Amino acid sequence: MSAPVEPREVHAWIKESLGQRPDIGLGKAIGNMILEPRNPFDSTRRRKPKAGFVLGAVLFTLAVGCFCYFEFVG
Repeated sequence: MSAPVEPREVHAWIKESLGQRPDIGLGKAIGNMILEPRNPFDSTRRRKPKAGFVLGAVLFTLAVGCFCYFEFVG
């Protein structure tokens, strides 16, 4: 029969396992949602933002600019 494992040991194993995986996390998920997919053959090249994100950012900035202009100037 195998030896019992304590919860602290299991926690340490999980933490070590997750630490070895650099491809998980909230920051990576947001980056993958905003930027184009990585090129597996050229990892040094910077990723460009997705066209939909750029369009949304421009429209949001335009809407905020129009709101500020008509609210404070006119």
